[in-house]
Amino acid sequence: MNRKTRQKKSRAVSASELAQMGVCERLVVFEHRYGKRSTASQRTAIRRGLKEHDRFYRDRVQTSEKKGRCYIATLTFGPGREVTALRMFRDRVLRPNATGRWLIGVYYRTAPGVCMVLERCPWLQPVVRTMLRPIVWLTDRALRGNGGDHAI
Repeated sequence: MNRKTRQKKSRAVSASELAQMGVCERLVVFEHRYGKRSTASQRTAIRRGLKEHDRFYRDRVQTSEKKGRCYIATLTFGPGREVTALRMFRDRVLRPNATGRWLIGVYYRTAPGVCMVLERCPWLQPVVRTMLRPIVWLTDRALRGNGGDHAI
């Protein structure tokens, strides 16, 4: 056997697997030696759980696209990758915690007024765009740090 065939592919360990390791060490050793043997009902439940997770994820993405807009960013950048980065940051970083939801609420209460000013004074839009670029860059970096495959 060559070295490559002896090396096993590494994969992420789920929270359920970590919990199982703490409960039954013998089962972990058995599954390591002989492979995991799940029942038909367990395989069905796993498939159902993965399908539900995918549906939940898709619903959240679609909801964030339909709901709350990034008013100021959309006005200054137009629809594009900058707005997408800010929406993803809002949904993945801010929305899951109470402080983030409070910040989102404050933003949605004040942003329409800021947009009215920007529409009346279009010369301010490039200034705001310049001010937002570092924020967009930081949010993009933060998203890459939280599971890079979802960053823009």
